[in-house]
Amino acid sequence: MSQIDPQEFQQSRQHVGVDPSESGSSSTDERSPEERQQDKELAERLSALIEDANSRVTPLTKMIRQHIEAMFSRKDDERDEDELIKQVKPLLEQAEKILNETEGSIRGADPDKRLSKKATRHVASHKATPEEQRLAEALKVLLEEVGGTIEWAKNKLESFPKAKRDLGPLLDALGQPLTQIIGGVGLLLTGVLNLVGKLLSGLGLDSLLTGIATATGLDKLYGSIGKMLGGK
Repeated sequence: MSQIDPQEFQQSRQHVGVDPSESGSSSTDERSPEERQQDKELAERLSALIEDANSRVTPLTKMIRQHIEAMFSRKDDERDEDELIKQVKPLLEQAEKILNETEGSIRGADPDKRLSKKATRHVASHKATPEEQRLAEALKVLLEEVGGTIEWAKNKLESFPKAKRDLGPLLDALGQPLTQIIGGVGLLLTGVLNLVGKLLSGLGLDSLLTGIATATGLDKLYGSIGKMLGGK
């Protein structure tokens, strides 16, 4: 997915620069019935895509953690970094492939950006719908499983210099489609990220969304992510 256009973000900022405590809780909804239906269908399509990715990626992240933890628990003279690389490398590559496919599908969900413009214009003025709540939960799982595993693995691999050298770039590569997925969904239905932020905050994983918001420019789109996650 190409980088999000900063000018498009700036044009939308006035519409979505709201206090996070208000997003998703206001009873005002200025959208037309047609626009509400379009946003509902978009959220449903995106939820299905993210949930499918979660079902395929989560088993891989669990195996990645298991392999690293098993090697970490060995005595120093029993650790085999080549074995660890052989175990983890294909799992990272497979996970990256799944996320790249998902990112492409999300990009195709709104090819002319017709829905995204309507969604960002109205995102601050309506109560979160069940479809948006479902999407937020799916994104939370994706960030928790993939983003959390990336950060956890990088920390663990500090004890394995060779594995860190070989697997570190793959962990970085895995983070790229994750960032683009969150950025893409954020542009389509920006208010969903407020819900994601609240879910992650309860898990102590605020930094995952904060980092992605900064990388994609979503923090410039509206101040609520920064206030909600970075302003504590």
